[in-house]
Amino acid sequence: MQLFDFIAETLLQPGVSDIHLTTNNAPWVRQDGLLLAIRDPAWVDDSSMRVLLERLGIVDPNAALAAVEKQETALLREEVRSGLDFGAEVQGVRLRCNLALANGGLLSLVMRKLSDHIPSLVTLGLPDTIARQVDKPTGLVLVTGPTGSGKSTTLAGILDYLNEKVAGHILTIEDPVEYLLPQRRCKVTRKEIHKDAPSFLGALRAAMRQDPDIIMIGEIRDRETMRAAMSAAETGHLVLGTLHTTSAAKTVDRVLSFFPADDKEWARGAFATVLNCIVAQTLVPRVGGGRALAYEILVNTPDIRTTIAEGRFVQIPNQMEQGREHGQVLMHRVLVDLVKRGVVTKDAAMTASYDPVRLTKELQ
Repeated sequence: MQLFDFIAETLLQPGVSDIHLTTNNAPWVRQDGLLLAIRDPAWVDDSSMRVLLERLGIVDPNAALAAVEKQETALLREEVRSGLDFGAEVQGVRLRCNLALANGGLLSLVMRKLSDHIPSLVTLGLPDTIARQVDKPTGLVLVTGPTGSGKSTTLAGILDYLNEKVAGHILTIEDPVEYLLPQRRCKVTRKEIHKDAPSFLGALRAAMRQDPDIIMIGEIRDRETMRAAMSAAETGHLVLGTLHTTSAAKTVDRVLSFFPADDKEWARGAFATVLNCIVAQTLVPRVGGGRALAYEILVNTPDIRTTIAEGRFVQIPNQMEQGREHGQVLMHRVLVDLVKRGVVTKDAAMTASYDPVRLTKELQ
C-alpha cells in the first residue's frame, strides 16, 4: 500500500484524530485520544514521505522549513516556533498539518483531521454561562487547554452561535484555518498565517482597520499579541483567543507572565477590565469509546476582577468554588459528575485532572 493510500484509509476510521509520520519510523495514529503504533506499513522512507508532502502541496520541504525559520526569527517573537504549519486535504478530508525536523534532521509530519461540522454549544455540553458571556458586545474570552483538547471546536461553536445572532463582521486569524464558518447574519473574513498575513500580531493589527465586531485569534503566543488582543477588547470588540494552559487560575498567571515587571501593574488592571470569562477544558476517554468534554469556567465577577487587579491569583479557585451561583465551574466538579454518571472511569478522570488530590477527596 502506498503511503498516501494508507493516510486516506486511516483518516476514515472512526475516532481517528491525528496521524504522526517520521522518516524511517512506523506511523502512529491517535484514536479516541490514545496514540497507537501502526506496524503496517512498518517504515516510512524518505522517498515516500517526500511524495506524500508533494501531494499535500509542499514541493520542497527543506526550503519551506528554512523559509519559516527565517521569517520567525525576523519577527523576533518571544516564543519562536520551528516547523511549518499548513492546511491540506486528502480524499475530501481537511487536515491541519505541521512539518518539522526531528530525530537528527528527519522529516516529521503530524496531521490532524478537521471536521466540516460545527457543533452547537449545547451539543458540546457547555452551559448557558458561555452564551451569556459571549452575548456581551465587547471583552475578552479565552478558551484554554492542552493540545488536542477541543479548543478550536469550542471556538467554532461560539462563533457559530454568534453568527446566528449578531449582524456584524467576524474576523478569524488562524494557522491554518480549521473550521470553515459560513456567512449567515455575519460577514466572515478568514486570515490564514503565511498566506494572508505574516504573523498573528500583524494580522491582528491590520484587523483593527477592517471594521470587525468579533475577532478570533487562533493562538495567542506572545506579549505583543496579548497586548493587542486586550487593546482590541478595550476599544469595543469581542475578542476570542486560545492559550495552552490547564486551568483558569493558571491562565490568568500565564497571561500576566507575558509582561515584564515594570508592566505588571498595568497588565493586571487592563486584563481585569477586559476579561469576560475563561473556559479551560480537556477531553477524557469515554467508557465504550469516544471522548467526553470536561471543563471549568471562570466568570469575571467584581470579586474576581479585584483579585486579578491586585495579583492575588492563589485565591481564584476558592472564589470559583464559592461563586457557583454566578456561573463559576471548577473542573473537578465536572469530572466527579462524569464519573458518577458512568460516562468516564475514575482512572480516566484522575489522569485528566490538574488537581488529582482534590478530585480524590471529591470522589470519596
